Amino acid sequence: MEVTSSTSIVDIPLPQDIKPKHEHMHPIKEISIGAISGMIGKLVEFPFDTIKVRLQSSNSLHRISTYHMIKSTYQNEGFFNGFYKGLKAPLVGACLETSILFTSYNFASTVLVNTLKDQAQSTKYHTESLPFWSKCVAGGFAGLMASFILTPVELIKCQLQVANLVSHDKSSATYTSLIKSTIREKGISGLFNGLSSTVTREVIGTSIWFGTYEYINDYYKKAKDPWIKNENIQLLLSGAMAGVTFNLSMFPVDTIKSNIQTHGMFNTGSKRSAGFWSIAKYLLAKNGGIRNLYNGLGITMIRCIPANALIFYSYEVLKRNF
Repeated sequence: MEVTSSTSIVDIPLPQDIKPKHEHMHPIKEISIGAISGMIGKLVEFPFDTIKVRLQSSNSLHRISTYHMIKSTYQNEGFFNGFYKGLKAPLVGACLETSILFTSYNFASTVLVNTLKDQAQSTKYHTESLPFWSKCVAGGFAGLMASFILTPVELIKCQLQVANLVSHDKSSATYTSLIKSTIREKGISGLFNGLSSTVTREVIGTSIWFGTYEYINDYYKKAKDPWIKNENIQLLLSGAMAGVTFNLSMFPVDTIKSNIQTHGMFNTGSKRSAGFWSIAKYLLAKNGGIRNLYNGLGITMIRCIPANALIFYSYEVLKRNF
């Protein structure tokens, strides 16, 4: 139940035997379900993500259409080597990321439930559900935790995805070789290049991600006559819309992050800074202006809808049945 300006938790008397709806799961079950959900989503979205990263990073070379990028990727590299290059790292990363996201979100939600219940100063008052703002806060915390896993994984993933654009040797770049060269040249800290932009994207974006999902779900739970009555479709729609709002709101930050993480591959020997604001200024100053920050948005919208719908749907179904 959401808390508005005229309503507080202590104003809502509920019987003592009613417990908060926030559900506790065994940690192993929670991690496993999150990992499976993340893997399903990643397998669906990865080919689209490859094209998205290449479109974002090709700002360093020249503007290219989505269709031309798809066509040239397939013709020059084939299906698996082109669209699924670098899958291993993000597939493992997706398992870790989604596990951390849902586990951290549920942990933060539990803390907030207990905090709000304590503020009621009476055992006869309980939170039937978290206020909307607290769900967003829990989502932001989950995004912060996931950022430290995502940064090195996405660094290698992005570099592998664009490696074929800058190298004539299609097999020269591998997951292991990029990790070794990064550590050799920049140390362990080099694997966290782009951390600040990833944290920005994940804290704000994941807050919006979980917030959108919970908001739409709450609507269907409370609506007397919802326009979609099938519960499975409701879950899929809620997940799809969460993905749409996340990507629409955070896409410019994601573009800057991709350019930071692939800067060295397109600008060998360049002394130009690859910081957040320097990359942002560089992209805005190029021909196309602000449109450069949204290069690849179209294909991102196409990939995020089924991927996020399946992540949330599989998580809820697995949680319900296992």
